[in-house]
Amino acid sequence: MEQQGVLRSWNDEKGFGFIRSTAGDYFVHISDVRGERRPQQGENVYFVAGKDPQGRLRAQHMRSTELSIDQPTIRRKPKTAAQANKTLQRPRRRSQANRKRGLSLILLSCAIPAAGIWQDFNVHAVIWPLLVYLGMSMVSILQYWRDKYSAQHGLWRIPEAQLHAVELLGGWPGALLAQQLLRHKTKKTSYQVVFWLIVLMHQIYWLDQLGFSGQLLSQLLNSF
Repeated sequence: MEQQGVLRSWNDEKGFGFIRSTAGDYFVHISDVRGERRPQQGENVYFVAGKDPQGRLRAQHMRSTELSIDQPTIRRKPKTAAQANKTLQRPRRRSQANRKRGLSLILLSCAIPAAGIWQDFNVHAVIWPLLVYLGMSMVSILQYWRDKYSAQHGLWRIPEAQLHAVELLGGWPGALLAQQLLRHKTKKTSYQVVFWLIVLMHQIYWLDQLGFSGQLLSQLLNSF
């Protein structure tokens, strides 16, 4: 049989409190609370009186005086401010770590070609490789953006062969940047294999230019 009382105290973090009634103060645990919201200190409540194994007064069932549908989720222990903040910070930390790894990957991949382009400019006053890389990278970024937009909206996709062709012609730095910024084409293994083979080809070319003045590749090609 239900009795009426007042919730004189409530610790929401620990999930328990005490109900004051004419018969005394009854301990109440969050597991015995029913309703659509967690209890508030000072509100009027209905409860079923009982006792715990030690004979102490305990409410076996408590609800507010308002009619409501029971929501089991209110009986879950709420997160503290520190826990909630920690939960929010985890995705941010992961995102920051991913951005740092992505930036490091871009810098490492571009280091050798950048050194080769600088050597060409410094020694031979040749600037067209830099212009090609910049121009094709812009094309590649636009292609990635368009392809992701199309994927999200069910539109006609850009063929992977076309994406790879632009990468091969010098757009791979832009493609790598777009992959990191847009998180596009990063999980498809077959695509990544071809992409990194293209990057490797450019690395080998510029290593040959830096270390052997282009003679090593020329000799290998002439041997076939």
